[in-house]
Amino acid sequence: MTCMNVKPGDVVLALNARGERGVRIALTSIVMGRDFPVIWVCRKEEWIAAQAEGRDPDGVPWPAEDVTLLEEAHC
Repeated sequence: MTCMNVKPGDVVLALNARGERGVRIALTSIVMGRDFPVIWVCRKEEWIAAQAEGRDPDGVPWPAEDVTLLEEAHC
């Protein structure tokens, strides 16, 4: 279930290849990847460290269809 309302800084759940959902922080809204829409995400620890160090967080592109807002995941 894709969430079209994701924006940078949102807490999201990202579904991995094992079918597990991990908590991540969105770095972007939905953007076009090479072949499909993605949302750039990072781990919460990376988000906090980057803010403390005054730098941009390192993230990875995640298929947008596998990302939901944490608050909407329980609907």
